[in-house]
Amino acid sequence: MTTSATAATTAALAVVVAVAAFGPPLLLALAVAVVGLLLAAGWAELLELPARRGSDLVVALAALAAPVAALVGTHGAGLSAARPDAAVGSGTLASLPGVAALALLVAFVHQLLRTDGRPRLVESVTGTVTGQACAVLAASWVVVPSTFAGPALAAVVLAAVAAAALVCAGPWPLRVAGPLSLLAGAATGWLASLLVDLAGAGVGASQTAWTVTGVLTGLGAGLLTAGWRAHAARTPTGRTVQASLAVAAAPVALAGAGAYVVGRLVIG
Repeated sequence: MTTSATAATTAALAVVVAVAAFGPPLLLALAVAVVGLLLAAGWAELLELPARRGSDLVVALAALAAPVAALVGTHGAGLSAARPDAAVGSGTLASLPGVAALALLVAFVHQLLRTDGRPRLVESVTGTVTGQACAVLAASWVVVPSTFAGPALAAVVLAAVAAAALVCAGPWPLRVAGPLSLLAGAATGWLASLLVDLAGAGVGASQTAWTVTGVLTGLGAGLLTAGWRAHAARTPTGRTVQASLAVAAAPVALAGAGAYVVGRLVIG
């Protein structure tokens, strides 16, 4: 895939998750699972890991288990309601450490089951576990609408991710695209936070809090997107379809944890 196609995929995934954040929790969990599965589909190829099918499989299992755990842990039986009031402000990541621990065990089992003599064992373990960590962190998006910031926070952060990705699709070299991504992410986050305040969607938080949240998360989104572009550009397999899907999904997946942390610290 070309750089522009990868960036367009990142922007499309960001839009899908942002829209799903305003719907029922189950819909958001499905959207996050799709992001995680796309990440898993090309993770081993992107990092050029041995035993790629097994590594992709265990990352995919983490990508499926984490949203389910976050969904059940946050909403319980109220899975079909669109953000029930009782759940607002109650969103936590308490269910994800258990998923991460089980994913680590599965990664070790995968290595034990390898029949190729286990070459590059350490590289395979660390690469696979890193992919699992990214997939688990993606489940943070499931929890974000249940915080006090609400689904508006997802829209602000993902707008910044999409803008930074589109800037990275330009013809300029990385030394130019990196700073431009930071500026585009921060500016888009700031603008989106203003729109949230004007629309009255940021209930319970001041305009200053939303502005700080938008700028901080926008800078993080720009850094993530530029970093992944740099990694893909230096990897021989970075332009294959599978690897490009992982590159496209990673910023959306990783931005969820940043959105949750900044939202909790700044908005509450």
